[in-house]
Amino acid sequence: MRPHSIFSKRLPQALSEPAVLVASEQRTNSDQSRSVAEFWTGVKENRMMVKRRRVLIVSFDYPPLRTSAVHRMTAMTRFVAEHGWEPTVLTVDEDRGHFEPALMQKLPPEARIVRTPYLRIAGWEDSTAAAIKKAGMLQPSSNGRSPRRIDRWLRHAAAILRSTLYFPDETAGWVPFALAEALRLHMERPFDVVYTTTPPRAAPLVGLLMKNLCRVPWVSEFMDPWYPQVGPWYPAHTRLRLWADARLHSHLMHSADKVVVMMQGHADELMQQEGLPAEKFAVVRNGFWEEDFAALEDTPTDALPPGYIHLSHFGTVYRGNEGEFFEALADLVRECPDLKSRLRLNIVGYPHEGIIRSIRGSVLNDIAEIRGFVEDRSQILRMMRSSDFLMVFWGRPEHSRQAIAGKTYDYLRVGRPILAVTRPGGVQQLVEGAEAGWVLPPDEPARIKEMLRTILSKYQKSNVPPRPRRPEFVAQFRWDCQGAKLARIFDETVANVC
Repeated sequence: MRPHSIFSKRLPQALSEPAVLVASEQRTNSDQSRSVAEFWTGVKENRMMVKRRRVLIVSFDYPPLRTSAVHRMTAMTRFVAEHGWEPTVLTVDEDRGHFEPALMQKLPPEARIVRTPYLRIAGWEDSTAAAIKKAGMLQPSSNGRSPRRIDRWLRHAAAILRSTLYFPDETAGWVPFALAEALRLHMERPFDVVYTTTPPRAAPLVGLLMKNLCRVPWVSEFMDPWYPQVGPWYPAHTRLRLWADARLHSHLMHSADKVVVMMQGHADELMQQEGLPAEKFAVVRNGFWEEDFAALEDTPTDALPPGYIHLSHFGTVYRGNEGEFFEALADLVRECPDLKSRLRLNIVGYPHEGIIRSIRGSVLNDIAEIRGFVEDRSQILRMMRSSDFLMVFWGRPEHSRQAIAGKTYDYLRVGRPILAVTRPGGVQQLVEGAEAGWVLPPDEPARIKEMLRTILSKYQKSNVPPRPRRPEFVAQFRWDCQGAKLARIFDETVANVC
């Protein structure tokens, strides 16, 4: 509603009321004063509504899709709305992966969600590979022979094509659709700020273009550092691609009005690398839904089989993050056979193939259960609460130093002891700051084994519902606290630009 239409409806009616503006013989002076006060209160409330600012939230992943990012984006949408911002969400319209419909219930009613199609630029791979294999090429080598020259050439050509097409990553096909819709929405009702989040990398390109084309203040968020795009589709030695990634990252840093990251160490590195001032950056942590844990308070801790010490990991285990934990645990079980009857290892999620082989080919196969994806979040939280130890594998140097696994915040709130396989960095700081558990060095299997031996030998199982060790430290990571912080960043960004 436009400002003039609000007042045009209220003012004439109010000004025509004798009880408000004219002394009436039927009303006392106090009645008149109360009526006038009520009138001006209504005017003030409408002025506040008129001043309510609008934010365009650009996020490739969004509920009901379930990925590692969507809890954050759900919370930020909800809580910036509670602090005076009217959110419009721009996301992709795609039926893929796993879903968590309950997240939609956490969104504020005033949030407008706009979903667009996108060009799946990686769609050519499966059909092309199938056609090439049908022609007799790209066949697996046998008897230890090296791949044929034509196969090596085809794989090299495919890698070059991928590194060219997938820039800045494979979601680049969303940018034209998202930008067109963002421009249309802005023309319909202008936004006061654009807020983008990455990964994946399409969203910040939309923010950059909106800033350049429409001069809208832009807050660019990096949930993870801008890691080099290396992998099976992109040869790490391609210097041109590495250079292009670095140049784009730098341009995004310098162009954004505010850069939001998840931990201070990441902000410090970016300041040093890009020569940017400290005021350019803000830290808004990930967090947890206090309401989800409050709902568990009176539930029993029996989501896992009784009679065992349960070590549990939740989520994906990325290659290299586990360090030598499984080798160390297998050695300990071989040395202490009684652990087979007392210990259970639960992996709720997706470990990489190397971990599965390591478990299946060792004594851990007798105590491990790989449960895969669990759709019901309340069931996941009950399993966390029923665990004796919660594990986080975060051992790769770049992950340890610059990023924090989102599950760590849920672990802190659950209150069960944490076993963090990580190097110095964000996860280590959280675990030690909350006095929440132990940090295990990823590449020291002998030390891991002895730490586990000591921890397990002293552990006494208790049926008392868990509580955070330092609740005052943990409370700062509630989503409502982090959402309020982001809303203040929007306020400051708009004030500084204007």
